Amino acid sequence: MDFYEKWLEYDYNPWILFDAHGKVLTLNQEAQFLFAEVTPQEIFELAVSYANQSYGFKTTMMDLEYGKYEFFGIMVGYEDNDAIAIRLYQKPPERIAEPHIKELTAHNIYTLIDLAVSTASISRQHGFTTTLDPTLPEIKIDPERFVSLLTHLFDCFEDSEPIEISLSLKTGETLKFEGKRYPIFQLAAKGALAGACPMAQLKQMANALNGYVTHKGNALILEAPLIMA
Repeated sequence: MDFYEKWLEYDYNPWILFDAHGKVLTLNQEAQFLFAEVTPQEIFELAVSYANQSYGFKTTMMDLEYGKYEFFGIMVGYEDNDAIAIRLYQKPPERIAEPHIKELTAHNIYTLIDLAVSTASISRQHGFTTTLDPTLPEIKIDPERFVSLLTHLFDCFEDSEPIEISLSLKTGETLKFEGKRYPIFQLAAKGALAGACPMAQLKQMANALNGYVTHKGNALILEAPLIMA
């Protein structure tokens, strides 16, 4: 791998090269992570839609969101009819500072989830069902912010059916901040989503936990670092 190839491979922005039929010819590491949130076909169609009418390169500023990834623009280029490339310009994630991490105390995440569920159950008739990975250790987390986030997240669901909650350790990915990498735990709530859900507020609350909230179908998903005690 020469210097140019390394530059693309380790670029913070996803980069993908497609053939004329939408098959991925090559991509960098960030693009591999992106495809966990969106299909290659959707990105290919985006590239074709915003390509220059004649050969060349075209940059378009726009807001895009695919799961946890947010972008502020794309560049599309092609020199013939055999291949087309796209680069997506990624917004930097918001992260809190390390002094806050140092102040965190260890808590049992199952107890915190039970507390949030018990609080929300007071005003719900259909309740909750849970599928929780029982192997997670105690983690360092802000308990008040975590329970508050879950409470607001549960408020996004109508009381027409139970909310399905699942908790698991996400494999193959880590969160990196303040020079360290942490495993990711994933908490998903699935049910009858209400028409209006304050995603901006939920994302801001998740950022305070060094995590993020995404919306997929009829589920809201919180992913945050598993900082072990």
